[in-house]
Amino acid sequence: LISAATHIALVIDTDGVIRDLSCSDEDIPNTPYKQWLNQPWSETVTVESRPKVESLLREATSGSNYRWRHINHPTGDDADLPVMYAAMPLGDDGRILAIGRSAVMMAELQQRLLQAQQSMERNYLEIRHLETRYRLLFQVSSEAVFIVDANNLKILEANPAAEQLLGKDFSKDRD
Repeated sequence: LISAATHIALVIDTDGVIRDLSCSDEDIPNTPYKQWLNQPWSETVTVESRPKVESLLREATSGSNYRWRHINHPTGDDADLPVMYAAMPLGDDGRILAIGRSAVMMAELQQRLLQAQQSMERNYLEIRHLETRYRLLFQVSSEAVFIVDANNLKILEANPAAEQLLGKDFSKDRD
């Protein structure tokens, strides 16, 4: 039942060693999870995830509320395997059951969101640079330039040469 409801299920002894495990090959591909058996759980995760594992084990043995924690397992590839784990006592002998759900899809969505944000920021900077160049050319041009609203033929902007030609300050009309 547990293996059907989760991607990873770990049975951990009182020393924090994985004594039994169940893992879904379809949901957790390219992960050396079979090597985790008889290894301390904290040694199967990345360095930054070790305090989270210790916290999960401590919370499970103290019987406090079970919280989900994001933990990464190294895969041997460039990317780690992100998993959301919760841990709870399993029986009266001190064993702990840690259940995990793959967070690969969530990590991929976060990565795509980050890439989209970075792309938007690059586009924004490019637009700002273009606008700055346009403003500079508009202001220093010796030719009179008017920007007119096509709907009502109202002058929206005029460069200094155009203002001098007509003898009118158009910047006051915009305010």
